[in-house]
Amino acid sequence: MTDEEHNRYIAWAFLANGIFQSVIVLFMFVILFAFLGAGASDPEFPAGFFAAVFGFALSINLVFLSPNFVAAYGLLKKRPWARVAGIVAAALSAMNVPLGTLAAVYSFWFFCGDQWRSVYPETVARDSDERPQINSYNPSRWEGYTRDEEGAYVHRTPPPPDWR
Repeated sequence: MTDEEHNRYIAWAFLANGIFQSVIVLFMFVILFAFLGAGASDPEFPAGFFAAVFGFALSINLVFLSPNFVAAYGLLKKRPWARVAGIVAAALSAMNVPLGTLAAVYSFWFFCGDQWRSVYPETVARDSDERPQINSYNPSRWEGYTRDEEGAYVHRTPPPPDWR
């Protein structure tokens, strides 16, 4: 399987998870209206409470739901920000068993490895130009160190103070 296919399958996994979560939100909507319809005849029925709880649950679900669609769009269109969106969507959807967990594991495998580099070469080129080299020589990094007989760097301990 090519890296392009992996990228497309991850996008479809995020889209499936987003649609699944949307169906759950729709089901919550139906339950809310069933409660509100059943309690309409009772004057002491806390309709405002149910509406507030549903509004809170809806906002939480939208926070966890929207990155799936954003990541799916970015991955299908191969946008430069798609890798970051995929990692964010994977982190947020990992707890949504079974589709979210599947999408999260699959995307973490793809984006934390080297496979994504062939799909998004402009991101790799941009990142490599802006980042400093890890093994670059930095003399201040070795302050307080000296070389031992074998040539390895060893931390110099200062002599103890003279308390006499």
